[in-house]
Amino acid sequence: MYSPDELAVNFLLASPLLACVMLAASQEVAMPTIALSARDGAVPRLLLARFDFEENEAFTSGQARGFHRLLTHAAIDASSPPTAATAPSLPGYPDFGQIDMQRGVGRVTTKTATAVAQADQGWAVRFTIDGASMAYISDPKEISIQAGAQIIARVWTRTQGLKHAQSRLSLRFHDAAGRPIGGIYSSIALRSEGAWRALEIEPPAAPENARSISLWLELVQPSSAKLVEEMRFAAATNDMRGEAFFDDIEVWQMPAVEFSAMGNGLIAPASIAQMSIRCSDPSMSTCNVAVRVRDAGDAVVFTQSFAVPADRAVTLDVPPLATGWYEAEALFSQGKTQIARKLARFAVLPDDPFEPDEPPRFGASLTRADMPVGPALDLARSAFVVLPVWTTATDTRDAKREIDLLRPVVAQLLDRRVEPMFRVCQVPAPLANEQRIDTDDPFALFALEASRWQPALEPWLLAFGQQVDQWFIGNDPVDATRADLHQRIDSVATAMRTAIAGPAVGLPWSPDEELPLELEATITADRHTLELVVDPAWRESAAEIYQGFPSNARGMARIVPLSAGSVDDRERAIDLALRAIDAWRAGLDAVSVEVTAEEGSLIPGPPMELAAWRQISTRLCGRRFIAEIPVQQGVRALLADGARGTVLVMWSEGGDAEVEVAVDLGTTAVACTDLWGRGAIVAPSARGHVFQVARAPTFVEGVSREMCLLRRGFRIDPSFAQSRRAPQEASLVLANPFDVPLSGTLTVIAPDALSISPKSHRFTMPAAGEARMPVMFSVPRALSSGPITVRVEIDASAREPFRAVLDAALEVGFQKATIDASWRLARSIESGAVDLVLMLKVTNVSDAPLDVEAFAVADGFMQNRKPILGLAPSATAVRVFHFADGARLISGRDIRVGVHDTDGDGRLLKRIPIPPLLPPSTTLVEVENGE
Repeated sequence: MYSPDELAVNFLLASPLLACVMLAASQEVAMPTIALSARDGAVPRLLLARFDFEENEAFTSGQARGFHRLLTHAAIDASSPPTAATAPSLPGYPDFGQIDMQRGVGRVTTKTATAVAQADQGWAVRFTIDGASMAYISDPKEISIQAGAQIIARVWTRTQGLKHAQSRLSLRFHDAAGRPIGGIYSSIALRSEGAWRALEIEPPAAPENARSISLWLELVQPSSAKLVEEMRFAAATNDMRGEAFFDDIEVWQMPAVEFSAMGNGLIAPASIAQMSIRCSDPSMSTCNVAVRVRDAGDAVVFTQSFAVPADRAVTLDVPPLATGWYEAEALFSQGKTQIARKLARFAVLPDDPFEPDEPPRFGASLTRADMPVGPALDLARSAFVVLPVWTTATDTRDAKREIDLLRPVVAQLLDRRVEPMFRVCQVPAPLANEQRIDTDDPFALFALEASRWQPALEPWLLAFGQQVDQWFIGNDPVDATRADLHQRIDSVATAMRTAIAGPAVGLPWSPDEELPLELEATITADRHTLELVVDPAWRESAAEIYQGFPSNARGMARIVPLSAGSVDDRERAIDLALRAIDAWRAGLDAVSVEVTAEEGSLIPGPPMELAAWRQISTRLCGRRFIAEIPVQQGVRALLADGARGTVLVMWSEGGDAEVEVAVDLGTTAVACTDLWGRGAIVAPSARGHVFQVARAPTFVEGVSREMCLLRRGFRIDPSFAQSRRAPQEASLVLANPFDVPLSGTLTVIAPDALSISPKSHRFTMPAAGEARMPVMFSVPRALSSGPITVRVEIDASAREPFRAVLDAALEVGFQKATIDASWRLARSIESGAVDLVLMLKVTNVSDAPLDVEAFAVADGFMQNRKPILGLAPSATAVRVFHFADGARLISGRDIRVGVHDTDGDGRLLKRIPIPPLLPPSTTLVEVENGE
C-alpha cells in the first residue's frame, strides 16, 4: 500500500518559455530547434525519448505502442492495465469515451512535412470524451532516466468542441521495478481549439532510487480538477462531447546544475567563502565554469574560471572579502556553447552580539507556517517572529499534528531569546463552512459567541499559552467601519484568558482609517496592540501614516515590501529600509518586515532585502530617535541614542549618486556601516569626519551626542532676511548640549557676500544654556533670493577642547510677493530669428495693496522694467518680457527676473537657467552700474 502523500497530485505550473540557442558538438545528440523552458537558463542536452506516433502507418493496432489507458478500477501504479483492482487507484477516470490513434490529424512541422505528406498530416492520439476525464499513460520501461537527472517533457495538443475540459501533461517517477515514487507532477491545463499548443513540465530532480518515468496524457474535466465556475459555489459543468489530440512528445535531460554558498551563505569576517559547484551534464564528462562575484554596489570583486567534473561537486574558495552582501554568478559552458547560468548569494557579516531586550525592537512576520525561520533569525537578527497558526487547510478536529510541528519552532525561538508571536491568518475551511463565514475574515469568527470557536482554538491556547502572549487576529487590515471593534477585542481576550494569563490581542489596521476613541482606549487599557499594515502605497507619506497612531508599546508597524520583480532587489531593499526608519522615528516599540513566499527565491543564499533588514535591526534596536541633525543640503541625518550608545542614520535624497559628507562628529574615530553591511572606520581630519553617503541609509556609530546636538542647536534669529542693501540686525544663537559649562570663540567664515560683522565672538554659557551673539549684515542686489548657508567655526572647551564647523540656514527674500517664471521660443516675423519670450507671474502675499516693478535682464540686453501698481492682496499680475534672438544670445545662460519694491529697498531676485539651445553669442551691451 502507498501513503496518501504518494497518491497526491502535485501541480507544477510551467515556467515561461525561454528561447535556447544551442550549438551542438559533432559527437553530441542533435539539439532541438524548438524552445524549451528550463531553470537557471539551462539548455537541453540529451534526448531521452520521442513519440510522434508515425509508427502506426506501418503497425496499425488502434493504440499507441507503449501506452495504456488509466481507468478508475485500475491501479495507478501498474506498468500495464491490470486485471484486478487491488492497488490504489485514482478516482474520476471511468471507461467512458474512447482513446485511439487517428490518421490525418497530426501536427506537421517543417522537418516532417515531406515525410507525412502522403499520410495526410500523419498520426496523433485522439481522445473522444463522453462526460468524464480520460488519461493515457506510457509504460515506465519506455523512458529510462538516471538518479538526480533534471528532465523536461513536452507534448503538443489541440482541442475541438470543448468548453470546460482541458488537456494536461503529467509525469511520475518509477523505481527499477516499475513502482511509482512520490506524487504526480502536472503542467498547466489548457484548451486550444483548432491550433496546436505546447504543454510543458519540468519536475524536480529525479530521486535517488528513480530509474524511469511515465508520462500521462490527460483530458481533465472540471469535476475531476475540483474547479468551480465564476459564480460563487456553483459547480463546474463537464463537457459531454468533444475531442482532444496529442502529438510529438519529447523528453530531454537537462544539465543538473548546482551553485550555492556553503553554511547558509553567512560568512564570518576574514573567513573564506566556499561555493559548492556541480554540473552533471549527460553529454560530457567535464564542463567549464566561470565564476564572478559582485558586491552590493555591482562592482566585481572576484573572478575565476576552471573545469568541473560531471560526477561530483567541487568547492571553490573565495578569498576573504570585506563585510557586506554579495551575489555570485556561475556560467557553465562547453567550448563556445553556454550550458547554464546560475546565481548564488552570500553575506560577510560580523556577529554584532547584543541582547535585543529593550524597545524599539525589529522582527519578521511570516506569511506561511511552513516557511523556515532560519533566515529571519540568522540573517535578519529578529527580536521577535510572528508565526501563522491557522490557514484554510488547518484541521481543527485533529490539531495534534500541526501543534507537534509548531512546538520545535517555538522552542527554537525561545532558545535563541526571540519572542514568538502567533497570527490567526485565516479560518480553517471546515470551521468557516460550519459557521457560514468567509475564510479570510477571522475577526468575523471571533465576533460570534465563544462557544462556537473556542473549542477549535483551545488546543493551541493550551499548548502555547504559557509561551506566546501576543495573538494577532487576521492578516489584512480589519474593517474599520465595524462599530463594535473594541467589544470584539474584549471578548476574544476574555475567552483566551481561560488558557493564557493576560493575553495581548493584535489588530491589523490600515493607515487610511482614523482610530476610534473607544478602540484606542481599549487597546491602551488592556495592553493590546494595533498593527499598522504599511504597504508600498504609503512609500512617501510617513507623516500621514503615524499621525494620531499609538506609539510605544501599543503601536506596531508591519512593513510590506514591494512585490518581487516590480523593481530590482536593490531598490526593493532601500524602500524597505526607509519605510522601516519612518516607523522607528514615529516611536513605535515594534516594527516587523513581512516575509512572503517570494523571499524563498530560486537563488540560494540570503536575499538582499533581509540583509538590509539585518542592518536596520542591528543598528536601531534599543535606540530611540532624538533629533534630526542638519548636515548639508540634500542629506538627511537622524540621531538616535540608547543603552548601546549613539548612532547617526544618514542618507542622500538627491538620487543614486554618492555624495561626500564632511562633518564634525567628535574627537574620535566613528564606525560607518551601509545598508548592505559594508563597514569602515573613519578617523577625524581637518575637515571633520569625511565619508560617502548614498540613497541607501548609512549607520554611523560612535558619534558624539553633544557634537550632533551642538550642530542642531546653532541657528540665526531671525532666520529670514529682507533682500535689501540697508544694514540688518540678527543674532547667532548657540545652545550648549553639554552637562558642563561651555566657553570659547565663534568665528564667521562664510558667506562673504553678506559682510557679516563682527566676525569673531567670545562666549561662555552654563550647562544647557544658550548664547546670543548680535551681528549686522546687508544683502547685495545681485544675490538671488532663497536659502543661503551661514558657516561658523567653533573653537571651544567643555569636558575637553574641541573644534567644529557649524552651518545654519538663512532665508533671503521679499516677504510681500512671490514670483513664478516660465519661458517659450517664438520665431520673429521681421527678422526670422528665434526669440525668447519670458512670462513672469507676481502674486501679492501681504495683507495690503502692493506697488512693485517687475524686471527681467540677461547678459547682452538692457534691463526691462514693467510697473505693477495697486496689486491687491492674494492677486496675481502677469508681465511678459521679449528677448530678440534670445535662443542664440541667451543659450546656456541665465535670465535674472524679479520685482523691486517702489516704496523701499526690498527686492526679490531669481535666476532662470536657459539650456544650451544654440551656440551663445559673445557680444555684450553695456548696462548701468549695479544692474
